[in-house]
Amino acid sequence: MKKLWKNKPFKYGVISIFLLVLGGAGFLGYYRIARIQNVSLSYEINGELKDKENSYKAVIYTQDRAFKNDVIDEVKNNLADENIYIKVEPVEEIGENRLEDWDKVIILSTVQSSDPPKPALDYMNKHKDEAKLSVFLTADSGGWSKDPGHLDVTTAASKSENVTVFSRKIKEFLLN
Repeated sequence: MKKLWKNKPFKYGVISIFLLVLGGAGFLGYYRIARIQNVSLSYEINGELKDKENSYKAVIYTQDRAFKNDVIDEVKNNLADENIYIKVEPVEEIGENRLEDWDKVIILSTVQSSDPPKPALDYMNKHKDEAKLSVFLTADSGGWSKDPGHLDVTTAASKSENVTVFSRKIKEFLLN
């Protein structure tokens, strides 16, 4: 082995392969970290309607990313004059949700590794036949390859031109 290691082409080849593997792993690690979704903070839209008897009550479970924040901001602007109270919660807390407490439940999340976050996926499967549940997913590919087909799911890429598409569909869902 010592003799082989003294061979300069072999030595440089091994070092080059090691550096390529290390660089590839670093890139993949950076890519994965850059794609991680932040945890959204809880807040209310039309908070003054929370305790009104005749107001609709909806919850949006989401993640803290620029695209999703833009969608929710546009929904907020579009529903400013509507009789709808909206609670925005982190998608990680969806397991604590009782569907019967809300008139509408919206999941606004991201497809990562071919599926939405596990708490959201579990919730979707548990309430797959509920008309008051709607799912909005972002995916780089523009689609969810494992869509089970039994849910009202809207999927698109996180592009600025899709902000209006998502916010319009969310508004339609909330008003119907």
